[in-house]
Amino acid sequence: MGRTKRPDGSQTPRSNPTGSQAGPMDEYLQTPAAASREQAGATIADSPHHVLPPETAGPTLTDISADIRALAAQMVTKTDLQTLSDDLHAAIRLEVTALRAEMTTHNGRLQTLEGNMQETMGRTGTTTTAVTRQGNMLLALRRQTEDLDNRGRRSNIRVRGLPEPQTDEDIEATLKALFQTILGEDLPADLTFDRAHRANRPRIPDGTPRDAICCLHHYKHKERIMQKARTRPLWRFRGADVALFQDLSPLTLEARRALRPVTTLLRERNIPYKWGFPFALLARYQNEWIPLRWPEESPGFLHRLELPPTEITDWVLGPLEPRPRPPTPRPQRRRRGDSPRRPTACRHLDPAEPEE
Repeated sequence: MGRTKRPDGSQTPRSNPTGSQAGPMDEYLQTPAAASREQAGATIADSPHHVLPPETAGPTLTDISADIRALAAQMVTKTDLQTLSDDLHAAIRLEVTALRAEMTTHNGRLQTLEGNMQETMGRTGTTTTAVTRQGNMLLALRRQTEDLDNRGRRSNIRVRGLPEPQTDEDIEATLKALFQTILGEDLPADLTFDRAHRANRPRIPDGTPRDAICCLHHYKHKERIMQKARTRPLWRFRGADVALFQDLSPLTLEARRALRPVTTLLRERNIPYKWGFPFALLARYQNEWIPLRWPEESPGFLHRLELPPTEITDWVLGPLEPRPRPPTPRPQRRRRGDSPRRPTACRHLDPAEPEE
């Protein structure tokens, strides 16, 4: 069959390959790729004898074989993998050997340190025991020294408030007159002094008299005076109030000062107490004397007396912050032509008033 021709002799137009009809906007909406294809088709149609140049033709079989051989040559082989594995194993084996040697060294050092630590712990325990023993010995020596000091002061009387003249005084005659005021006609005729002096410190600028300390030759004379002196807290002598105390060791005075809160509670509860030698605080409660000799015994002492817990300073080791000492006066420079002066006496802390 031949093609059907129109009556006017024209052929039937071809249908659009895209299935869409051409419109007036196609020239504006056509994509660049379609335009290029149409232009190339028009060019090829215009030149029916067009032949592609040789350089645009595909690779040949020889080129493809050469490329495949080149790629195969660059691929990793089993030998290469085996060599890489051997090198890796050798490096790991070397590192492990070094680590083992280092661990062996550290193990030896650790065992040495553990042995030294055990030896040190043993020596520390021995040292701690020795230090504790020496501490107990020092406390015993301290207690013994304090007791010996107090025994050496048994015949001493400390007089506080006794008027002190600005010039030299006959301290023994003044003390005899004071004891005459206290005892009256009971003053022993053979009353004698082994020593009598003022406290070893400079004069106070405000005129406060220094304590007078005397040592009686006979202990019984001292006890007679103190028994009569305890009947009054103060004695009137030459226009001044005078108090008499037992001369005590500074360690004993420090301990009594530390126990002042306890003695205050005892007086508030009307619990009788007294001081013992060697140093001890004895309180009578329910017909029993309860002693307090060391700071560690304070809680039990308060509990047995049914007293509230009270903070007490350790009178053996002393407070954590020692009390400041008064400054020592600086000696004055002597000018030329001045007469030599009497050297300034060393300044010492005056013992605080003991509780009697």
